[in-house]
Amino acid sequence: MIEHPVPNEISEKQKKNLKSRIIVAMVLVVTCVPSFFLGGWFFFVLLAATMVIAIHEMLHATGKKFPLVIKIMTYVITMALVYWFIIKYNLSAFVEARNNGTEYVFSLEQYFDTIDVSLIGVATTIGFYFLMAIVFKDFSFVDAFYFIVFTILLGIGFQALFFCRYYPFYLISYSGLDISKGFSMLGMQGNELTSSAIFKYLLSSFLLFYVLLGTMMNDIFAYFVGILFGKHKMNPRISPNKTWEGFFGGWFFGFILSFAFGLILALCDLPLTPTLSKDYWYWILLISILLPLLGDLGDLSFSMIKRHFGIKDYGNILRGHGGVIDRIGSCMFGAIGTWIILVFITNGWNLLA
Repeated sequence: MIEHPVPNEISEKQKKNLKSRIIVAMVLVVTCVPSFFLGGWFFFVLLAATMVIAIHEMLHATGKKFPLVIKIMTYVITMALVYWFIIKYNLSAFVEARNNGTEYVFSLEQYFDTIDVSLIGVATTIGFYFLMAIVFKDFSFVDAFYFIVFTILLGIGFQALFFCRYYPFYLISYSGLDISKGFSMLGMQGNELTSSAIFKYLLSSFLLFYVLLGTMMNDIFAYFVGILFGKHKMNPRISPNKTWEGFFGGWFFGFILSFAFGLILALCDLPLTPTLSKDYWYWILLISILLPLLGDLGDLSFSMIKRHFGIKDYGNILRGHGGVIDRIGSCMFGAIGTWIILVFITNGWNLLA
């Protein structure tokens, strides 16, 4: 006879933690999700505030007190890695418009054709933290390496989240690509489509929701399956509570839900992007398979850093969930992976593009 798996007994502590997680999750949905739909400056400001909290958590994760100049420059460097290219391209557009006597309009969406982390910014980051390690005896090489990796990771990760929200605008209005084939969204094209309310506030947000669905559903179902059926520890050295049962359960549901979401939209001629239409369903399948795995990679990577410093969470701002980095770490990795794949798809998998 086939033996059915017996659910684990849930302790009172786990029940209280679960209740707390659900309440906080509902509050986050109510307060944050509207900005996902509104996009524009609403989403911009939300991510900026989230980034400030994430930088604060990064500074305090080590348990050490750092000189004020390091704290201030860490905020400046990280924010610059995310926002400098937006400022750069808008300044360039302003100068060009002024020279040509045309009207200048500030744009967030126009420049998100890829992620553009400045090499000068990266070099400055490396140079600054190594200089601090030389100047301050209590700021070691390990500290310098930690700050270099973390600031660059946050810079790329937050840009990737912006990319997922704004990339559909770029593809349709600014890419110059022929996107009409297999893309009949409401019978509109180009600027006519991107200026319509239904696209600005709903359809353009689907790519971001797709990424969050694949990564966050993986987290949620991995947690529940792990609590109920987890028997075999996955990697106690890095994450003591993760199990293989939770890993596969999270991956399965994260994959199924994200793939169903992306495919249904494509079949309704409302694709996540013009390059993920029903004619290219296999790219939706590929990304959906990878999203939960990328989420796990992000979660385990940030957990590895926590274990190194002997902390449970990066913060306690989200009761039951830990800190901001604890929540968005997997989403950042999912967004980075989606960015890489979509850019390759758009450029015909040309590695030189």
